[in-house]
Amino acid sequence: MLLIVAGFLRLWRINELTEFLGDQGRTGMIIYEAWKARQLPLVGPPVLTGQFLGPAFYYIIGLPFILGGFHPVVPSVFMTLLGVLTVFLLYRLAAALFGTWIGIAVAGLYAVSPSIVRADRTVWEPTAVPLFVLLYLWCVYSVFEKRRYWYLLPMGAIVGVLVQLHYPNIFYVGLSVGLLLLLKKSVLLWFLAGIAGFLLILSPFLWYESQHAWVDIREIVLLLASGGGGGQASYTYPERILDASYKLFGYLVPEAPKRFILTLQLFVLAAAFWRRTFWSTFLAGWYVLGIAAIALYRGVVFYHYLFFLLPLPYLLLGHAVWSLRKYLSIYIAIGLIGLLVVANVRKTDIFLPGPNDISRTQGMVREILASAKRQSFSFVLISSRSFSDLHYRYFFKLAGVEPKPVTDAGYTTLFLVCDQFPCSSKEEMKQRIQIQAICFERYCKGSYPTVDLFNWELKTTLYAPDGRIYMFRVQ
Repeated sequence: MLLIVAGFLRLWRINELTEFLGDQGRTGMIIYEAWKARQLPLVGPPVLTGQFLGPAFYYIIGLPFILGGFHPVVPSVFMTLLGVLTVFLLYRLAAALFGTWIGIAVAGLYAVSPSIVRADRTVWEPTAVPLFVLLYLWCVYSVFEKRRYWYLLPMGAIVGVLVQLHYPNIFYVGLSVGLLLLLKKSVLLWFLAGIAGFLLILSPFLWYESQHAWVDIREIVLLLASGGGGGQASYTYPERILDASYKLFGYLVPEAPKRFILTLQLFVLAAAFWRRTFWSTFLAGWYVLGIAAIALYRGVVFYHYLFFLLPLPYLLLGHAVWSLRKYLSIYIAIGLIGLLVVANVRKTDIFLPGPNDISRTQGMVREILASAKRQSFSFVLISSRSFSDLHYRYFFKLAGVEPKPVTDAGYTTLFLVCDQFPCSSKEEMKQRIQIQAICFERYCKGSYPTVDLFNWELKTTLYAPDGRIYMFRVQ
């Protein structure tokens, strides 16, 4: 039943509710081009600071794109299935550590978290991070609890995947070294096997970096060493710790007051050290070190930066309930969690209108192609929820059409697209002499070029359900 609920919340109206913007379009374009060229990508997408990740996410999501005929809803469905698998793994781990009912309760809370439900539909590399974190923890559990030392091999490979999904996951390299120091020397062979698994998974990216002077690895090391800058540079270190922990524990009780969320965090951490076991100490130490590490970063800590710790509040809550079993009926505690589960279901977006990203973008592209009438044209996105126009260019590519770059010459038709209201009226657009374009580069560096409209005449405005298309002809 738990997995059915998790699957339903993620799959219901997925075509309407899934996000398909520039990041997703870029992923689809790279996989499509690699499939056509029969070449494996050696480098992944860029992060906000400009460095490239490894290509592991392209390998994970590539087959769903190909088998689905490159319709973007198919990889979105695949991502939801990974989300359901994450719920199952969280249940198995919590049940193994704290009992079946606690496992059901905390996994149920994770399954209905509104923010996690939304994230699990999105074709984006951070979405897969919690699954691999739990796979990593399952390997740790198998090594320390079951003495199955051969799990060090997949553990190393999993760390190799994690560091390619997002750079904060480099934390797991240090955590793994610390764990290996606790093991006996007799596991040296499996320790070396874990290193081999790590390097094997990273080998395509390492090959790419070796051909490019190790530029991304060098820059990310310098960035992490300096702590970045910008968004939260004015915050003190304790303030950044509170901000990160508030965001992370907010997944448990969304929209709750900040004071309540931070109190809940203190409660579960106190329970971890009060009823101390190896696993409570490990989980609490993992959480504290992770928060302390991410708080060193002085830039803006977005929510997805914290996905490398996302399962921990749920497991720590499970331990807190387990530790109170002598003082409070476990069924009462689980019942309270059950009420929170119901409340969170009501906050999910399945009851709300969806952004309709896929159908809107497809519809806009069809309108442009029909209006262009097989003539060369350029296309510019001028207002959108997306920071780039690569989701439009993805559908153009599937249609076998390549719009001319707006900075080139040789085209007589220019389409400007607004897909986020309010959009300018036809009369307002006629008065414009310049317009700001949304970034159209493959690996967008945040540059938004200005387009001059001096030599262009607005011929018609197409009123689409979710926006407007302005068609210009050269004068």
